[in-house]
Amino acid sequence: MAKIDTSAFHDEAATLIAKYAAEVNAKLDADISRSSKRALLDSVAVSLGALAHPASLMARRYAGLFPMEGPHACVVFGSTKKSSPDIAALANGVLLRCYDYNDFFVGGLNSGHPSDMMCGLLAAAEYVGASGAELLSAIAVGYEVTAACFDALTTYPGGWDYTNLTSIGACCAIARVMKLDATQTQEALAMTVIPHFASDEIESGDLNKRGDLTMWKRFNGSDAVRNALQACLLATVGVEGAVRPFTGKYGFIAKMNMKDDPLPILRERLQLSVKPTRVAETYMKRWPIGSVAQSAIQAAIEARTAIGGDISKIKAVRIYAEEGAYDHLVAIRIDPYNPISRETADHSLPYAVATAIIDGFVRTDSFDLERVLDPTRAAFLRDKVKAFPAPELGTIKGGKLKRAQDGYLSRVEIELNDGTVVHGAAKPFPGHPKNPFSDDELRAKIVENAEPIMGKAAVEKLVNYLLAIETAANVKDLTALMAFECKDQSVAAA
Repeated sequence: MAKIDTSAFHDEAATLIAKYAAEVNAKLDADISRSSKRALLDSVAVSLGALAHPASLMARRYAGLFPMEGPHACVVFGSTKKSSPDIAALANGVLLRCYDYNDFFVGGLNSGHPSDMMCGLLAAAEYVGASGAELLSAIAVGYEVTAACFDALTTYPGGWDYTNLTSIGACCAIARVMKLDATQTQEALAMTVIPHFASDEIESGDLNKRGDLTMWKRFNGSDAVRNALQACLLATVGVEGAVRPFTGKYGFIAKMNMKDDPLPILRERLQLSVKPTRVAETYMKRWPIGSVAQSAIQAAIEARTAIGGDISKIKAVRIYAEEGAYDHLVAIRIDPYNPISRETADHSLPYAVATAIIDGFVRTDSFDLERVLDPTRAAFLRDKVKAFPAPELGTIKGGKLKRAQDGYLSRVEIELNDGTVVHGAAKPFPGHPKNPFSDDELRAKIVENAEPIMGKAAVEKLVNYLLAIETAANVKDLTALMAFECKDQSVAAA
């Protein structure tokens, strides 16, 4: 029998991504280890703060359909139940996107939320009994691959969702923590990208009968990561995926409908000599709202503090936002000065700034329906707040990457009844790479989100464990701290 030459079926993209994930030296420098830890702490804070969200309740109910016991069962956060690793990855990952509160990364061509991978990665680490140091290394590898994909690939021309790219990074992180070799990782990547194309219709902006975006927006990130974890598990027993998942005729790159070849950038970013460091470049959020509103909220709180918090003195509030922020949270919205639901409020820059000035904070409950529809708040927003584009702070033409690197800048002016004008400066927000969270700020974010649900003593124990995660022998001790019954209390629908 003649031997078939299969060299023509080589997939360079799949090979180099898999080789990097499996073989790169991921012994982290102290600052990158801390960046991985910061990403983990931030994700835990966001997750615990969303346990009462309707999407989270439904995810836990779904996980309850598949109870599992034994050494490979994984904790379903906010419950005392366990399920299979893939089900836990889905249910727990929903928490990260219940509110617009987890981190985001802006690359040369695409952007998205790399921490979508975190709960699925935790499930994989729990499944294999990984150490804390192994978990941190896997986080760094996953973020590095995600960043490379955001530089080399774009989902926009084909109308695909960003989760198609974050699932690649998630697959690599999970493969790393599960100790898959390069061949197994390549098969896992093939089973991640080909069967699970996700459309960007989820981000269409269409509202359901409650005036909200579809609940699947809360699930799409964790579903992508669940698929990546399932692919890694399948690869461990020898299942194979498409031969050329990226470079094939109908492969991933072709489906992206890109003009430029992504391979040169992938080759440059994913050389084995390139140690994973880009987790340090991720953007975190101090407030549970889109990234482009963070600087404005900071400026609003600064101005409010300068007037002593007495809003009765206020005649007018003026917001000057870089063009992208203005376009995304003002110009394209139906009526940003008259929100009617959680979704229309947390996609309104005027509402976010008004809330920061009225309350002195912005929290997940700032967008509860009773606050959104409160007549006094609505009158303040309608009568006193006005937003304007400020091209001197950033332009759409200048590109999203430049605007992000600058900090999606906005400034706020509060004019008092006596004519005095107080300013809140345009600065990179807390959690921006130019203004990274300190341990104290991360602790505050976890406490703010988790203490009402877990109690002070349990939160303190969790925070102390997370701050020393690199010394942990087994991350099962971490997930055990998130195994408790969270009451099915109702919050605003999603």
